[in-house]
Amino acid sequence: MSGEARGPGFIGGGTAGYWIPLTFAAAAAMFALKPLPFRNPAAPYAQLPAWVTDTTPVRKAKDRPEYRLAVFSYKCSDCHRIIPKSPEAQHVRVQHLEIQLQHGINSRCLNCHHPDDRDAFVDDFGKEIPWNEPWRVCGKCHGTVFRDWQHGAHGRTNGFWDKSRGPQTHLRCTQCHDPHNPAFAPLQPAPGPDTLRMGRQDFGPPSTGHDPLRLRDQAPAGRNRGD
Repeated sequence: MSGEARGPGFIGGGTAGYWIPLTFAAAAAMFALKPLPFRNPAAPYAQLPAWVTDTTPVRKAKDRPEYRLAVFSYKCSDCHRIIPKSPEAQHVRVQHLEIQLQHGINSRCLNCHHPDDRDAFVDDFGKEIPWNEPWRVCGKCHGTVFRDWQHGAHGRTNGFWDKSRGPQTHLRCTQCHDPHNPAFAPLQPAPGPDTLRMGRQDFGPPSTGHDPLRLRDQAPAGRNRGD
């Protein structure tokens, strides 16, 4: 009958209107009881080895112009002030034999060491560079690297990115490089990031089209997923 009274829960006839509150009640019970636990697709967190975050310099540079012989220590000038000067072309080393100079075409000691004051280095104009400022010597030849080091792009910076929160320090050149043999020895790389987007890091040859930034189920550019 068109005049039949209908309750507020009546939708389309019968008892269909009662399914809405029942659905909400079932959903509330499901969230409360947690029958479907969350499964994190990311790999379990692996504790990083201590060496990854170790800020100790790679090498210990000499803080003073000092030479050790057996159990004795001497300032460089202690000996060189009494050693007569001689043309380098005729000079035969009788000391510092442990030093193997492998610095590219730089095979002349006085390119870096001051000819008169061996407790200092020398710039391109013959002026002294203090021993505790070796980066000024390196910058004579390695200009672009020196610029990058000044801005923090080369070498290692310790401290705070936000300088308002604390100090920021740059390692000196000689704390990473041996000035007589500056080629940097290979280091073991730190573990790579493991994120949901990057997926497995099994890098293959370029022909496989592997892209670590591609979603797991996303085909490489120019290919279909079915290829």
